[in-house]
Amino acid sequence: MIDDIKHYKNRLIYYMRLRSTFFNNYQIIKTCWVVLLFNFIGYLMFAELQQGQDVIRSLGFQSNGNVFNSRHTFMLCILMIYWGWQNFRSARIITHFKSFHFSEFYKPYATRTIVIIPRIFSSLPFLIISYATFKANDGFVSLILLYLTMAIWLYVFLIYRRKIMVFLMAKNFPFRFLLDYIPVKNDGYPVAFIIYKQRWWIIQRFLILALTFALVLAFPIRFSRFIGVCGIVILALSSWMMFFTLLALFEHRYKTPFVFLFFLCFFLFSFFNNNHEIRNLNKEKPDKRMYIDTYINHWLQKKNELEDTVKVCLVACEGGGIRSAYWSNEVLSELNLKVADFNNHILAYSSVSGGTLGTVCYNLAGQCSSNPVQARNIGRDFLKKDFLSPIMGYAMFPDALQRFLPFPIAKFDRAAILEKTWEGSWEGTCLDQPSLLKKGYLENKFTGRDDQGPLLFFNATQIETGKRVLISPVKFGENQFYETTDLLDIINKDIPLSTAVLLSARFPYVTPAGLIVDKDNKKWGNVGDGGYYENLGISTLLEVYTRLRAISDLKQIPIRVTFIFIRNTKDFSESEPLGGMYELMAPIEAYINVWYKGGGYNFNMIKNISLKKDDKILNFALPRFENDIIPLGWSLSRQATDYIDSQVEHVVESELKKK
Repeated sequence: MIDDIKHYKNRLIYYMRLRSTFFNNYQIIKTCWVVLLFNFIGYLMFAELQQGQDVIRSLGFQSNGNVFNSRHTFMLCILMIYWGWQNFRSARIITHFKSFHFSEFYKPYATRTIVIIPRIFSSLPFLIISYATFKANDGFVSLILLYLTMAIWLYVFLIYRRKIMVFLMAKNFPFRFLLDYIPVKNDGYPVAFIIYKQRWWIIQRFLILALTFALVLAFPIRFSRFIGVCGIVILALSSWMMFFTLLALFEHRYKTPFVFLFFLCFFLFSFFNNNHEIRNLNKEKPDKRMYIDTYINHWLQKKNELEDTVKVCLVACEGGGIRSAYWSNEVLSELNLKVADFNNHILAYSSVSGGTLGTVCYNLAGQCSSNPVQARNIGRDFLKKDFLSPIMGYAMFPDALQRFLPFPIAKFDRAAILEKTWEGSWEGTCLDQPSLLKKGYLENKFTGRDDQGPLLFFNATQIETGKRVLISPVKFGENQFYETTDLLDIINKDIPLSTAVLLSARFPYVTPAGLIVDKDNKKWGNVGDGGYYENLGISTLLEVYTRLRAISDLKQIPIRVTFIFIRNTKDFSESEPLGGMYELMAPIEAYINVWYKGGGYNFNMIKNISLKKDDKILNFALPRFENDIIPLGWSLSRQATDYIDSQVEHVVESELKKK
């Protein structure tokens, strides 16, 4: 009997301790929500987004004689330690100025909880990156062991750091910030006392944030590329986490709702701090562009002098960020190798988003070298460069600050940095003609200046109306292109080629919509990615085809048209009904699937129109698999580019055989 009573008593004590443990841990974790929030954002960026996964799998030091991105891996390791340390310090700051109403039972464990949980938080970055690495590589790699070992060493350091501090102080170590130790207790300290004790640490954090901001602003491309995408993201997450921690600290000190005011400024200032006005060349010129019918007529007449039946190619390049750019360049380069006189038969390109960058890259590379193989290598070298780090650095530091300022600062525009990154990358790739992307859109050979073609139409979307916006090398009438705005007619100025390309590829939230100011210096509206309207550019191509057929019939010039569609997306739709989180996921799933289906619908629609007997349709689709990692951001790993390179010859040969 007595033994039974003791047994039940021990079980009761155990369950009460267990309940107390869960309650006390919940109290700490709830209080440190800001730490968990920024670590969760990091998890999403590295482990869930394809662009993050592609960047993660490109990391490494050396394996089987292949040298990977060792510098970025080294920077990642250093900044993971920094991130873990900031997790720890942020959690300690929060627990110092908060009072906890712990469960009274087993009170000693409650105090130890305050000590242990911040140390556990210090390991979160290593666990996140380890899991992301495991997922990106479809299994265990040696880097994971390195990351976990670093987590253990940081945890051990945090256990013995006070003894280390005492030892260094006994040796007259000169740095006074070691004197900021505050013992842990359940009740909150006076905030003024915490600020005084932590003053050196607070000053250091603000200096690090200011230094990072200055480096990104002064060297937006060089600095961001030096530390890499992962380094930029980690630096931003840890910096903004500490900023909001200190904001909460000062909020308690001065009894002022700083966090609320901060986001109130974000809302109010957004009405007049838009700094995303597109760049232009500030030269108002008479619009000397030909009308589309005049251009097509001249083009057909010249081709008809060389061949009785004019062969015409109309090319549409689907959107999809850097994936689309690389695939479009590869397909066009392969066709140039396999199809005789391929370039001379192309009348027009209609491109969207990343397809625009790939189309431009292919045409500019052809200007740099007449050798098709050399031109392809120029395009590859350009598109393999890191375009993502600079825009991420600007998005997370200068342009993030802009959101809380009452006036626009054009220098903080992250979209302009992406354009300048392209320009600088091209300068380093094509030494013979380094300024091609800096030149005006209308100054380039593919804008109809020599009546030879091809014409490059860049598709974009007006955000306010949903109508199509064209950066067009020729003029067109309202009845020729349905509900379409001629952007160059609106602004009456030429724009840099890089700006024209990005107008077609402004897919928020990485690249913001571009603010358009018209020729009367009034705000006309905002222009976003062409994929909002239609992601394959078929609409523009069909209208060019309609004008082409009308003119060829009128002039009695026989033509044979080949439609070339270059596609890279895959079908994400599922037959099973939505499961959990259906209120949140329904609009997202619907948009993604309709966006994908739109290209397929338009592609099938063009098959059913009354094409002439000899007209052909060629569809060059990048083979995609369920779990492949080929992101649509602005950076591709070696694994992704190698995969695309391995597919292009087979895809092109298979489709050409259908002719």
